[in-house]
Amino acid sequence: MKKKIGMVLGILVVGFGLILLTKLPILGLDEPEFCGGCHVMDGQLETYMHSAHRDVTNCGNCHIPHSLVPGATYKAYTGTKDLIGVVFDKDPYHIQASPMAKDIIQENCLRCHGDFLGDIGDTSEDGGKYCFDCHRSTPHMK
Repeated sequence: MKKKIGMVLGILVVGFGLILLTKLPILGLDEPEFCGGCHVMDGQLETYMHSAHRDVTNCGNCHIPHSLVPGATYKAYTGTKDLIGVVFDKDPYHIQASPMAKDIIQENCLRCHGDFLGDIGDTSEDGGKYCFDCHRSTPHMK
Protein backbone atom coordinates (compact mmCIF):
# COMPACT_ATOMS: atom_id res chain seq x y z
CA MET A 1 0.00 0.00 0.00
CA LYS A 2 2.84 2.41 0.87
CA LYS A 3 4.46 1.65 -2.49
CA LYS A 4 1.27 2.55 -4.36
CA ILE A 5 0.85 5.80 -2.43
CA GLY A 6 4.51 6.63 -3.04
CA MET A 7 4.19 5.90 -6.76
CA VAL A 8 1.02 7.97 -7.14
CA LEU A 9 2.55 10.83 -5.19
CA GLY A 10 5.75 10.59 -7.23
CA ILE A 11 3.77 10.71 -10.48
CA LEU A 12 1.82 13.73 -9.25
CA VAL A 13 4.96 15.57 -8.18
CA VAL A 14 6.77 14.80 -11.45
CA GLY A 15 3.68 15.76 -13.45
CA PHE A 16 3.29 19.01 -11.57
CA GLY A 17 7.01 19.72 -12.02
CA LEU A 18 6.77 19.06 -15.76
CA ILE A 19 3.81 21.40 -16.08
CA LEU A 20 5.77 24.12 -14.29
CA LEU A 21 8.90 23.32 -16.30
CA THR A 22 7.13 23.95 -19.60
CA LYS A 23 6.48 27.58 -18.64
CA LEU A 24 3.95 27.89 -21.43
CA PRO A 25 2.38 31.35 -21.43
CA ILE A 26 -0.92 29.85 -22.59
CA LEU A 27 -1.19 28.05 -19.24
CA GLY A 28 -0.83 31.34 -17.36
CA LEU A 29 1.68 29.89 -14.92
CA ASP A 30 3.04 33.34 -14.06
CA GLU A 31 -0.39 34.83 -13.47
CA PRO A 32 -1.97 35.49 -10.07
CA GLU A 33 -4.87 33.17 -10.89
CA PHE A 34 -2.44 30.24 -11.05
CA CYS A 35 -0.16 31.32 -8.21
CA GLY A 36 -3.11 32.19 -5.98
CA GLY A 37 -4.85 28.89 -6.70
CA CYS A 38 -3.41 27.42 -3.48
CA HIS A 39 -5.12 28.50 -0.27
CA VAL A 40 -1.71 29.15 1.33
CA MET A 41 -1.24 31.99 -1.17
CA ASP A 42 -4.44 33.83 -0.19
CA GLY A 43 -2.61 36.61 1.65
CA GLN A 44 -0.06 37.15 -1.10
CA LEU A 45 -2.75 37.17 -3.79
CA GLU A 46 -5.01 39.54 -1.86
CA THR A 47 -2.25 42.08 -1.22
CA TYR A 48 -0.94 41.83 -4.81
CA MET A 49 -4.43 42.48 -6.20
CA HIS A 50 -4.52 45.77 -4.28
CA SER A 51 -1.03 46.88 -5.29
CA ALA A 52 0.32 49.18 -7.98
CA HIS A 53 2.17 46.23 -9.54
CA ARG A 54 -1.13 44.51 -10.38
CA ASP A 55 -1.62 46.68 -13.46
CA VAL A 56 1.88 46.34 -14.91
CA THR A 57 3.29 42.93 -14.03
CA ASN A 58 2.51 39.42 -12.86
CA CYS A 59 3.89 37.11 -10.18
CA GLY A 60 6.55 35.55 -12.39
CA ASN A 61 8.03 38.90 -13.39
CA CYS A 62 9.11 39.45 -9.79
CA HIS A 63 9.60 35.92 -8.47
CA ILE A 64 11.11 33.92 -11.36
CA PRO A 65 14.48 34.35 -13.15
CA HIS A 66 14.05 35.91 -16.59
CA SER A 67 15.65 33.31 -18.78
CA LEU A 68 13.90 30.20 -20.04
CA VAL A 69 15.89 27.30 -18.59
CA PRO A 70 16.78 28.83 -15.18
CA GLY A 71 13.30 30.32 -14.92
CA ALA A 72 11.47 27.10 -15.78
CA THR A 73 13.76 25.03 -13.56
CA TYR A 74 13.36 27.39 -10.61
CA LYS A 75 9.59 27.50 -11.08
CA ALA A 76 9.38 23.69 -11.17
CA TYR A 77 11.58 23.42 -8.07
CA THR A 78 9.73 25.99 -5.96
CA GLY A 79 6.29 24.84 -7.10
CA THR A 80 7.08 21.23 -6.27
CA LYS A 81 8.68 22.19 -2.93
CA ASP A 82 5.63 24.23 -1.96
CA LEU A 83 3.24 21.49 -3.09
CA ILE A 84 5.08 18.95 -0.94
CA GLY A 85 5.05 21.42 1.96
CA VAL A 86 1.30 21.94 1.67
CA VAL A 87 0.59 18.20 1.45
CA PHE A 88 2.96 16.95 4.15
CA ASP A 89 3.45 19.82 6.62
CA LYS A 90 1.60 19.13 9.87
CA ASP A 91 1.40 22.81 10.77
CA PRO A 92 -0.17 25.28 8.38
CA TYR A 93 2.37 25.73 5.59
CA HIS A 94 3.68 29.25 5.11
CA ILE A 95 5.19 30.44 1.85
CA GLN A 96 8.29 32.50 2.47
CA ALA A 97 11.17 33.65 0.33
CA SER A 98 14.37 31.63 0.58
CA PRO A 99 17.75 33.39 0.31
CA MET A 100 17.85 32.37 -3.38
CA ALA A 101 14.33 33.75 -3.90
CA LYS A 102 15.34 37.04 -2.29
CA ASP A 103 18.26 37.34 -4.71
CA ILE A 104 15.95 36.63 -7.66
CA ILE A 105 13.42 39.21 -6.49
CA GLN A 106 16.20 41.78 -6.02
CA GLU A 107 17.54 41.08 -9.51
CA ASN A 108 14.05 41.59 -10.93
CA CYS A 109 13.59 44.85 -9.01
CA LEU A 110 16.81 46.09 -10.60
CA ARG A 111 15.77 44.78 -14.03
CA CYS A 112 12.54 46.79 -14.04
CA HIS A 113 13.66 49.81 -12.05
CA GLY A 114 17.32 49.90 -13.14
CA ASP A 115 17.01 53.24 -14.91
CA PHE A 116 15.67 54.79 -11.72
CA LEU A 117 18.37 53.09 -9.63
CA GLY A 118 21.24 53.85 -12.01
CA ASP A 119 23.10 56.07 -9.56
CA ILE A 120 22.27 53.96 -6.53
CA GLY A 121 23.05 50.50 -7.93
CA ASP A 122 22.32 47.24 -6.18
CA THR A 123 21.38 48.13 -2.62
CA SER A 124 21.94 44.55 -1.41
CA GLU A 125 25.66 44.52 -2.20
CA ASP A 126 28.19 44.40 0.63
CA GLY A 127 25.59 43.34 3.20
CA GLY A 128 23.15 46.11 2.30
CA LYS A 129 19.39 45.86 2.20
CA TYR A 130 17.23 44.35 -0.50
CA CYS A 131 14.88 46.78 -2.23
CA PHE A 132 11.89 45.03 -0.63
CA ASP A 133 13.31 45.47 2.88
CA CYS A 134 12.19 49.09 2.66
CA HIS A 135 9.55 48.77 -0.07
CA ARG A 136 7.77 45.65 1.15
CA SER A 137 4.39 47.36 1.07
CA THR A 138 4.63 48.07 -2.66
CA PRO A 139 3.73 44.62 -3.96
CA HIS A 140 2.37 42.84 -0.91
CA MET A 141 1.48 45.51 1.67
CA LYS A 142 3.32 43.79 4.54
